[in-house]
Amino acid sequence: MIEIKITIDTALSLLLDRMKFELKLRQKQGVLKPGLRLENLSYKDLINLIEASVFDTVFLLPVDLITSETNLIQIITGTVRALAKVLHREEFLLYTTQQARKLIDPIYNYFQDSLKENIYNYN
Repeated sequence: MIEIKITIDTALSLLLDRMKFELKLRQKQGVLKPGLRLENLSYKDLINLIEASVFDTVFLLPVDLITSETNLIQIITGTVRALAKVLHREEFLLYTTQQARKLIDPIYNYFQDSLKENIYNYN
């Protein structure tokens, strides 16, 4: 198992930066009202924003970290739970490792399929 050494505070900072970027992007596209802040979003909008931000951030990691056994799921779960304090939303304390795994599995499966030995035979 590869242990990713990152504190929850650092992961939280990365996630908040990505969430702010994603919020501005969605406001620019007209999906969310301009002028809204993260604290003012509904839980549904906020969880969608969080999951999109986590997905994008994980996709930027090296493939070896995604396809190997790591503590990535625990880091994601802890980071989303830490958002409860920052955004003053207790709902995030209920975020589970199953939710994080469900979010990461499509990325894992994509890379696993891409790394199969005979994938290049069909190009």
